[in-house]
Amino acid sequence: MLDWVSMIFASREAFLTTVFGLNAIFIAFVIILEDREPERTITWLFVLFTFPLVGFIIYLFFGHDWHGRTSRKRLRKTFDETKRWHQLAAMQDRTQATMLQSEMERLCTATTGFQVTDGNIVTILTDAQIKFPRLLSALRAAKESIDLEYFLIRLDGIGKEVVDVLKERARAGVRVRCIADGCGSFGFGFNAFRDMRAAGIQVTYFAPLITTFSFFKANYRDHRKIVVIDGTTAFTGGINIGDEYLGKSKIGPWRDTSIEIKGPAVAQLAALFNEAWLETTKQPSPPPVIPPAAGDEHVSVIPSGPMTNWFAIHQIYLAMIHGAKRTLVIESPYFIPDTSILNALVNAALRGVDVRILYPRRTDHVSLRWIADTYLGDIVRAGGRVFEYPTGFLHKKVMIADNEVATIGTCNIDIRSFLLDFEVNVLLTHPRAIAHLLEDLAVDLQTCVEIPFTHYTDRSFFRRIRDSLARLVAPLL
Repeated sequence: MLDWVSMIFASREAFLTTVFGLNAIFIAFVIILEDREPERTITWLFVLFTFPLVGFIIYLFFGHDWHGRTSRKRLRKTFDETKRWHQLAAMQDRTQATMLQSEMERLCTATTGFQVTDGNIVTILTDAQIKFPRLLSALRAAKESIDLEYFLIRLDGIGKEVVDVLKERARAGVRVRCIADGCGSFGFGFNAFRDMRAAGIQVTYFAPLITTFSFFKANYRDHRKIVVIDGTTAFTGGINIGDEYLGKSKIGPWRDTSIEIKGPAVAQLAALFNEAWLETTKQPSPPPVIPPAAGDEHVSVIPSGPMTNWFAIHQIYLAMIHGAKRTLVIESPYFIPDTSILNALVNAALRGVDVRILYPRRTDHVSLRWIADTYLGDIVRAGGRVFEYPTGFLHKKVMIADNEVATIGTCNIDIRSFLLDFEVNVLLTHPRAIAHLLEDLAVDLQTCVEIPFTHYTDRSFFRRIRDSLARLVAPLL
């Protein structure tokens, strides 16, 4: 035994080289077998072979698919059980729908299992100044239950106000459950969870960062924003709970939009919360009761995430871009499209669609703007138009095609949102909802400045190198 140890020590450099080489080959084999997109596979292989040990650790934390078949099978039973009442909420007669609307609704159903629901009332909450008062009012009126799921909850002004209302309702006998993402809301729980639980609130982190195994799930985040009150009213969209949405931020007010829904679609959002609650606490919930019709609007709820089969929101975005014949508008805080989305946008611009992309001048991560410029230049060159939002941080996630179909929710135009995060959007087709979104868009455009093509062609050599190097890591973001 000592002889073997001595031999290894004497040839330690060759030994370590062999071990690292075999390790890199093994991990590369695993990465290839996961059948990722080629650009992501190549990028991870580059990281692995360039930084053998560090690359392996980074891959464990941010690259490996820890949500494999076992996790999907565990949730499949819950998902299949919900299909029974999804079917009850189906709207069969869509004779008044346009071809684009029908195609998008059928695609939503095929990729998610959620049928389009009729009988809803959708209220567009243009910004946080409108959303937070309506949310607080609805929370204060809760009689039976409150389910709240957010990527980011801050214990600041608006955060404390929301938590205080939740405590008051819990003490009044209302069942209150709360899920906060372990990364986005990191630090919130240390200050708030004990007091919330003392008041009777059931509260937990989604994938908390303080447990060992969850370290390896750090790349999978719950980016959804869902509130369901008494099973009859729901809120979703892009606005988290934080004062930055009210203008208290170093980069200015965060410009974002949410929606309030009443009607059968609420039950589908409740089902998504129940799935997250099961995954987080292992506690099953009874199937939601479908509320009666409240209005005349059709709504398709579109969940997406690493445990789904089709990455539905990506499919919907792609189909809307391909389906647009006249106009296509996108508002997104980040713009890191995969090849299919980028090619679809270039194709739409080349065939004469009025493609407009609204993007923030300042973001919370400056390098993401560098990456975005390398993509946006291709779209402008093809005839699309890019508008820079100079006031604060444009955080909206809205896409409108031909003024007939719109989707709004939590999903950004980036690879992380498409493949790694748990997201939820809704598809809207009613003229009233579309008109409201178009009115908001017109106001945003008045604030924006159009970016000329020379912005991309006349970049300095340093900027080109910087942006291109940043783009190399885009498949990992």
